Order: sequence, then C-alpha cells, then structure tokens
Amino acid sequence: MDRIVTALAYDKKVRVFIALSTNTVNEAIRLHRLNLMSAMALGRLLTVTAIMSYMTQSESIAVQVSSEGPMKGVLAISDEKGKVKGYVTNNDYTTYGENITSLGQLLMPGKLMISRDFGLKEPYTGITRLITGEIAEDIARYYMDSEQTPTACALGTYFDDKGKLLSAGGYIIQVLPGTEDRILNEIEQRVSLTGNISKLIYDLETPENLLNFLFSDRNPEITGTHGIAFKCSCSKEKILDKLLTIDKEQLNEVAKQQSTIEAVCPYCNSHYHYHSKDIL
Repeated sequence: MDRIVTALAYDKKVRVFIALSTNTVNEAIRLHRLNLMSAMALGRLLTVTAIMSYMTQSESIAVQVSSEGPMKGVLAISDEKGKVKGYVTNNDYTTYGENITSLGQLLMPGKLMISRDFGLKEPYTGITRLITGEIAEDIARYYMDSEQTPTACALGTYFDDKGKLLSAGGYIIQVLPGTEDRILNEIEQRVSLTGNISKLIYDLETPENLLNFLFSDRNPEITGTHGIAFKCSCSKEKILDKLLTIDKEQLNEVAKQQSTIEAVCPYCNSHYHYHSKDIL
C-alpha cells in the first residue's frame, strides 16, 4: 500500500516525510503509457508533490517544471489528502535524441513553479530556475531559496532490466529554525550515505524501514501515516464545461464538421466523446 510517513527526529528538531509511491506511479505509467524517462520524471514529481501536500495546510498544491528541453515539461497536482495526478508534456521518446542518461538532459534549461491554494482569491506561487533538472535537487534548492529552510530531498524510481517499475518513493528532510549546525552537518553526511535512493527504496520496502535506516539512533518518532494514490476528478460533465470555454466560433465550426467530438483529460488520459448537439 502506498503511503507517506511523517516523523520527527533529533529530539523534534528535524521533520521527516518519507513516501512509498510504487502503485501510484505504476498507475500513471499505465494511464499515460509513459516511456522510461517520462516515467522517471512524472513518477518523481508525483511523489514529491504528494509529500508536499502534507507539509502545508493548503487545499491543493501544483508543482510544475516548464522546460526548453526535449521533454518540454512535467506537471503534478495533489489535494490535501495525497490524491495526485499529472502528465508529461512530451512523452514521445523518439524526439528526445541520442545518449540520454539523465532527466537534466531532457528538462534543462527550465523553471520550477510551486503553487499552493490556501482557499484565498489567488494561490501562493513561487518560481525558481532549474539548477540540475533532476527534480529532487531543484526542490531542495527551492525551499532554501524561497523559505530559507535547509532541506534534503531524494526521489527514486527503480526499474528492472525490461523497464518495469519495481518501486518508487522518496523523502524530504527539513530542520526546524534554531537547529545547531552540527545536526545539519550530520544530516548531510547521513543523506550522502544513502547512495542509490531508487535501489535503497526497493531494498528496504517500507517508509518505516527507510526512516530507521536514516535515523534509528536519533529518536525518530512517527507522527502520522497518510495515503497516496493517483486519482483524477475529471468527468464527462467537467470536461464539457472546459470545452465550452473555448472560442465559440472555432468550437462551432468543429461541431458542424464532425458528428462527434473527442476530448482527452491531460491528467489521466481519459477520453470523452460528445455529440455535436451538445456543443452547438
């Protein structure tokens, strides 16, 4: 079962969020028919967006990578209960070029945008440029630059030699204000020892095991366990409402030429069909 474990360590001076998201990412792969690199990008973004949904009191959070690279961009949205959805802008593997070995090659240069909806008139949005395009490093840098909060972030997607996803997950670790430098230095050392986070998540199997691997000797206290799942709230009625916001003249012209109109939800790839009379 996919879940996010929240915890405190170092006598409550450090907060930890650890996710196992294998089923969630596999559902995204199935719905969008993702190629390997797209699965890596969207899988990691879905995971960290779900984690971040439990880090704030916002009603929803959207994390978007806009890119000038071959992948063009990635978007993930989560509600306050870890129900996530998202998509990759360009999932056409044949356009990526040769010798692609990292997400940075597909996403750089670009920008990271994080929007939190607190139920006010406008969401709170922060934007920063991508540093590496590896998502985890850019998320950590975002927190440092925008909130002055030292943050460690690691995200993993582990595949077998046939390209099947075996595990996905990750963590965010943040120190609370006033934490001593020695603790910051120790956390940096511990994080550096995790090595291949994708393989580690697969080997340890559960968020609790990863928590103990990192902090078993530093008084970790689990404060909550939360669900995470790929879930889109689209419906035929909602998509029709979106269709009707398109330029009326253009929409009417299409409706006159075709007896039915097909619309596709970008978040879950669901296909909806409408009779022209529903549009005219």
